[in-house]
Amino acid sequence: MKALHLGALLAVCVVSSATAQTSVGPVAITNTVNGVPVTVNATSWITVNSSGNELTVQARIFADLIDIQRKFASILDAFKLPVNNCANRAADTQNPVVSFRNGSIVPVDDQLVMSVRGDVGVVSCVAGPQKTATVLKTKKLLFLKWKSPVTHVVRTVKERNDGAQAFRGSMPMQLVKKDGVGKDGGGVALKAVEPNIKLEGQDALMTTANVTLAKNHINQKVYAALQSAIDPAKLKAALPKDLQKMNMTVVSARFRSYGGHAIAEINLAAASVPYTQ
Repeated sequence: MKALHLGALLAVCVVSSATAQTSVGPVAITNTVNGVPVTVNATSWITVNSSGNELTVQARIFADLIDIQRKFASILDAFKLPVNNCANRAADTQNPVVSFRNGSIVPVDDQLVMSVRGDVGVVSCVAGPQKTATVLKTKKLLFLKWKSPVTHVVRTVKERNDGAQAFRGSMPMQLVKKDGVGKDGGGVALKAVEPNIKLEGQDALMTTANVTLAKNHINQKVYAALQSAIDPAKLKAALPKDLQKMNMTVVSARFRSYGGHAIAEINLAAASVPYTQ
């Protein structure tokens, strides 16, 4: 039965005292990531079982992530570099600046493995020449006000590019059931597995602290991009509207591969629904 109204599906199950099934979708769910539109096509399969005077509802959502796979390199390329890396930073400090060159997503077992390549530049914040500036400041004594010149020394902080190193890395992600109770049983979320990011060439440009900062920055950027592209909370739109209003509990969640397509699979169940014949 295709796209059958949930109320009708429940009625069929009650009358027949058996199992009824239907499917909904695919439903196109579009998000914009770094200005790149990404569409996830989600399909749901609904199963209703009757036992005694109770009904149980189970739902499985399959979300096809092939559009994310195709556009992942464009999403990474759209990350903008900071305009001023030394804004609000003291002189004599170093900052890693990450830029991406390309990337890909491949489903492996229950993970999405994102491979990325790019460059990590090292920017030093250096003090510029001292300048003397005089400004008028208002002073006050009782009912009297006047302006008095105040001279102070200004030293600007400028950027100095100290070079760059190439990097490559892989960042596995899992789709997991979140801990929690109540509506949606805690829901689903992305979980980052330990990334493997390596700098290529000599390490002389980077301090240990900057290497750690660069790796964290790379992992956070890629994680945020995938989170925005998939948006697990929106996958519920693949369910019939009646079912969206029910208190569904997440049973399991995982990534999987189907013909090279990365798939997000979410299994849900509703608490037993009593009925009278």
